[in-house]
Amino acid sequence: MTKQTFLGRQPILDRDGRTFGYELLYRDGPDGGTLFEDPDDATRQVMERALLHWGMERIIGDHFGLINASPSLVLSGLYRSMPPEGIIFEIPERAPFDDATFDAIRAARREGYHFALDNVSDLPELERSRLLPMASIVKIEPSRTREAELPRLVKTVGERSPGALIVAEKVETRDDLTRCAGLGIDLFQGYFFAVPEVLAKAARPASSASAMTLLAEMQRADIDIPQIEMLVATDPSLAYRLLAVVNSSAFGLDRRVDSLRHAIVLLGLNQVRHLAVLLALSTAREASEELLTTGAVRARLASILVEDPELRSAAFTVGLLSITDAIFNTPMEELVDDLPLSDEIVAALLDRSGPLGATLRLVLACEQADVAELHDLAPAGIARLHAAYGASVLWAEQLRGQVYGSRRGSRLRLRGESTRPLART
Repeated sequence: MTKQTFLGRQPILDRDGRTFGYELLYRDGPDGGTLFEDPDDATRQVMERALLHWGMERIIGDHFGLINASPSLVLSGLYRSMPPEGIIFEIPERAPFDDATFDAIRAARREGYHFALDNVSDLPELERSRLLPMASIVKIEPSRTREAELPRLVKTVGERSPGALIVAEKVETRDDLTRCAGLGIDLFQGYFFAVPEVLAKAARPASSASAMTLLAEMQRADIDIPQIEMLVATDPSLAYRLLAVVNSSAFGLDRRVDSLRHAIVLLGLNQVRHLAVLLALSTAREASEELLTTGAVRARLASILVEDPELRSAAFTVGLLSITDAIFNTPMEELVDDLPLSDEIVAALLDRSGPLGATLRLVLACEQADVAELHDLAPAGIARLHAAYGASVLWAEQLRGQVYGSRRGSRLRLRGESTRPLART
């Protein structure tokens, strides 16, 4: 039975009942269970599932996505694996802040990330809050706030954080809604509107070993795009996830790609570094080591055998992705529908058509030692095919040794660049 992964989503509405955004929540099963030992690990899983399993455009569309986070997540820099556009991290009001954490949040704001002050119910604590002036959103819990203090909470937000939107959480009755709207509260969330929806999807894990190797190697100052492409080649499921990110409108990369290398160029080295951290922290060893090696052999062999040198990167991508239906136990038609692949790559994967499809047929014939098929596809090149296949197996085995013999990892030190307004189009 195919394993599934789950994600909770609860809408946040404005005064006119229009959707402002969704809070994204950790869920461990179809019944909406929330059992976890480490809150930071739950946050990482929410980020990983939203970004790499579903894709942000399918989860939040043109709205905002709010994700619970601890100060340590900001201090670690892990938040940078998510796009700043449309993502708001919720930090509890009572979370402990030291100077280093406060400085990290301030730097993240300069980079364009937004924060919500969460679980607000105590006026003195709000008045002392260091985060309030930097908050784009303040989430108030009317049910836990003394009646006389609620108007003063709203007023304090307006005075200390002008422009911040106020969300009334846990709105469960029409009386709650009427009371909060009368105080000038902007947005509303709670069971009165909707219980959290539980989304389910077939799990598509990447290898922990390959993700850790990518993370370690991405720390090198001299890493370049061909080297990254080679590292991702160790695990077709890793390639699938990076391609899925390119298909996310949250990154503004709404286009088709003609190779894995093209996708890496579009993302840029910094974003791949950020994603490597998230992948390394959230992967599980579920894919067969032999299957991953087969994908690497196919990728290398396809790039050698393709007739047009300009198609080598595309052929590499076709060979690598040709194994993903077996890895994820999912029809290839469904998989390619989630990816921003060029028509030529899709045709090769689905129909074995076009120059890339012909190359993939040749690769599979080599793999299966189908002599009759090899003579039909390359009647004058059997010796060349034998040599190319041997070289590809050797290359894949070297990668295999590198990945499964390495468990290194390190923490990223990242910089921000610009500040972006809180706006969605």
